[in-house]
Amino acid sequence: MEMQTIIKRLRLDAGITQKKLSEDLSIGQATISQWESGTTKPTADALIALSKYYGVSSDFILGISHEKEGDGKMDKDVEECIALIDNLTNYQRRLIKELLKQIKAFD
Repeated sequence: MEMQTIIKRLRLDAGITQKKLSEDLSIGQATISQWESGTTKPTADALIALSKYYGVSSDFILGISHEKEGDGKMDKDVEECIALIDNLTNYQRRLIKELLKQIKAFD
């Protein structure tokens, strides 16, 4: 499942609106809508906030793990990668995504 689908599913399962989530996280409602449509992705800080808010691991939100439960903390390596990705252009992010898909294919 893709991250935007997971973010939307978590919100719907919690029975809250985009407006309520945006108020609770002090993030614009348009930003929540962009995450759910896949137009943009949450920053590392927003990912951590979502993880804590829903009580799930960041790996679950990222689609890395199918296990919802986690300690709410990201592995240091994952956190560093997300911070690096935050500073990339959309083109660079797509290249990284394709590279990760190719690496995953070797598992």
